[in-house]
Amino acid sequence: MAPDATALGFAQRKSWVFSAWWYPAVLAVSGAVYAGLAQALGQNPETGVVLAILGGAGSTLGWALTVGPRFTRKAPRPAADIAGVDQGIRITPGMIRTILIASALGVGALVLFTPDGGSPETLPLLGMLAVWPLGLAAGLAHTRRFMLDSAGLYARWLDRG
Repeated sequence: MAPDATALGFAQRKSWVFSAWWYPAVLAVSGAVYAGLAQALGQNPETGVVLAILGGAGSTLGWALTVGPRFTRKAPRPAADIAGVDQGIRITPGMIRTILIASALGVGALVLFTPDGGSPETLPLLGMLAVWPLGLAAGLAHTRRFMLDSAGLYARWLDRG
């Protein structure tokens, strides 16, 4: 059964609205992890605090800018590239695995192959670098679920009408 273009358009709109606040929020959480670990180790948490503030501000701005599409009762535009959406659904699990594996290898390489890589002074950076890809992967998985359940999401949205 071919996916309905209007339902996919609705899922794309939900994905865009979600992404507008989620990815900056991931930056904020990563910054907060950096700041918390730095503070716990008696280091300067300034870098993490700045990232947390920027991410929080970006997330708030993203949420505010998407209020219209978030609460609209206007019918969505049909998806124009259904084949591209289908391809995205298929490749997202591989992208998630690649992001997580590459990040784990990168953090491991930093620990093993850089001077003082395994020292406690690097823990805030390593913590931030571990959290960020987890949030990225979670966001990709969530938007994939929007696309997979586009018909159900759209039907529930129509029922609320």
